Amino acid sequence: MPAKKIVLLGGGSAFFKTVIEEFATADEMSGSEITLYDTSSQNMELMGKYGQKVFQKTGIDLNVSWTTDLAKAVDGADFAVSSIGVSGPDRKFHELDITIPAKYGIYQTTGDTTGPGGLFAGFRSIPIFLNICREMEKRCPEVIFLNHSNPMYTICRAMIKHTGIKKVVGLCHGAQGTISYLAGVLEIPVDELDVITVGLNHLLWITRLRHNGKDLYPMLKEKLSANDPPDGYRFCKKLFDVYGYYPVNADRHIIEFYPYLLQAKDPEKLPYGLRLRTKMIEEGRRSRDDTWVRMSKQINGEEPINIPKTVSPEAMAHMITLMSLNHHETQIVNIPNNGCVPNLPDYAIVEVQGVTDSQGFRGLYMGEIPLPVAGILQTRVLQQELAVDAGVYGDRRLALQALLNDEFIISIEEAESMLNELLSAHAESLPQFKR
Repeated sequence: MPAKKIVLLGGGSAFFKTVIEEFATADEMSGSEITLYDTSSQNMELMGKYGQKVFQKTGIDLNVSWTTDLAKAVDGADFAVSSIGVSGPDRKFHELDITIPAKYGIYQTTGDTTGPGGLFAGFRSIPIFLNICREMEKRCPEVIFLNHSNPMYTICRAMIKHTGIKKVVGLCHGAQGTISYLAGVLEIPVDELDVITVGLNHLLWITRLRHNGKDLYPMLKEKLSANDPPDGYRFCKKLFDVYGYYPVNADRHIIEFYPYLLQAKDPEKLPYGLRLRTKMIEEGRRSRDDTWVRMSKQINGEEPINIPKTVSPEAMAHMITLMSLNHHETQIVNIPNNGCVPNLPDYAIVEVQGVTDSQGFRGLYMGEIPLPVAGILQTRVLQQELAVDAGVYGDRRLALQALLNDEFIISIEEAESMLNELLSAHAESLPQFKR
């Protein structure tokens, strides 16, 4: 197999620790080059040195380098993996996404996909990804782009619609997490379940749940009715009771596609035991700091390096190996619909099953989204199309339209006021809105 060049975009992201560890045991990729790219060298250099240590430990023939020069990083790349954060220094941008809408009674439990938080995360992401794609159009136009960044739909759609980079795949672990949870509820090994999940990133529905040909939905209903679900799955159970289809992802993601958070009188009284995102942001800061401290100790030989024996849900190294060898394996991916789901537009970025090949992923036919849950997905596709174009063109009118089509609906006057406040707060990272 010819050696490949893999560029890791946002190379200072802690996410790449797992990716590097998985490449360390991907023997088929020997001779390949891994290049980290970031706009800041501090964490990226640490990640690169960690990669050198890990590859040395396993003895695999992989070269790792790092650079802040985008053209150099992407030149000749066969694969790109992105984990680019737009949360700002110490997560301050993401925090503003939560605290400013909270003044208007909009309490977000995640804020990275929908709601004002998801909208502005998309607005901040789009210029970064379009800039990368413009360089790739010149230096690696056939690159297979594996995106791990949120908001998944917005980023993937913006690249495909507005640039020449078309082999774009979004990867998320939400479906795997839900399937694992349900396997525990059903007391059936997860690898024995026959599951099909269909929808949009962070809002999918299980349209098939079987074991040895037997429909497991009656059993699931019985088991979930016998005991209260744990925190994080209470709203999921409510949707299952109403629709008869179980949703994918935990409560904090799914509830943001519905208006129920607006019922809360203050952020301490969110339904289903949920918490305002700001509390999770603070916990995340501490966790990330611990990760970098530990990596530094591992590089210096103060702590051992332990390579995980199992791959992560995204399995980046495994997927790149499959595509490099033109091997076919089914994975859950975010790709253009193109007929996979007949009652959603072909251009929609759907999360479905796809098969690896040398050109990326080929989506499988999933059938129609069931009528009880189709409406909210169709509305979301149209809302996201407005959001993508608003973020590309820096169009305030389109941005307001996208905001008003979101499930966090408020009055037009308040929406305009909140939009202006958010645009002002994030002005330094929204160059497209300065035109």
